[in-house]
Amino acid sequence: MPAFAALDPKPALLVPVGIVEEHGPHLPLDTDSIQAQHSCDEAAKRTGALVAPLLAYGNCSSTRGFPGSFSLRFDTLRMVAADILADAQRHGFRTVAFVSGHAGGAHMRALKLAAEEHLEKAPGSLRVFVLSDYELLDDFPSDLPRWDGHAGGMETSRMLALRPDLVKGRGAPHQVRFPPFLVETDAHKHFPTGVMGDPTLASEKLGREANAWIVDRLVELLS
Repeated sequence: MPAFAALDPKPALLVPVGIVEEHGPHLPLDTDSIQAQHSCDEAAKRTGALVAPLLAYGNCSSTRGFPGSFSLRFDTLRMVAADILADAQRHGFRTVAFVSGHAGGAHMRALKLAAEEHLEKAPGSLRVFVLSDYELLDDFPSDLPRWDGHAGGMETSRMLALRPDLVKGRGAPHQVRFPPFLVETDAHKHFPTGVMGDPTLASEKLGREANAWIVDRLVELLS
């Protein structure tokens, strides 16, 4: 506590956000947590940022029907993020970044809404970033198909580079085609194994390069 209190000014605070979610037959339930933690830890080494304890639960919708998936309600996640921001401000932080390994729409919106609401109440109090580390791969060069996604080639590659001991073989490739504009409560029926992509294309080399790319972009963002 004395060391923390003595930090003046406070460095950036990185909040890794994961989820407990099915990731096909070959990846662990905490895949997104492992990736977010790594991105934050490596960026902190280069920027001097502090890394908050992992927020290990999030909001999942399309994957909620699979065994092993646990989902916080939208407002639960929003309020947790809001409380983190309130206390970050109280402790004198000026920059907070929620770095999520999960990129689900409702999950990300809950985090962003918490940030928006905080800044509306206290304009200029904080500089807040909300991102999935996968968004930092938008311009990453790879030969993976455009439809690669959840538990696919990229995610499997990243886990091969981070925790190969937790990767159990490969899932079969599956391209998801959701009916346009149709609202469904059982969307998981369109990807019955939990895979949205082609994990057979995964490699440790690709994972190392992607993880390094993400950290580079995160460091740039915080500078």
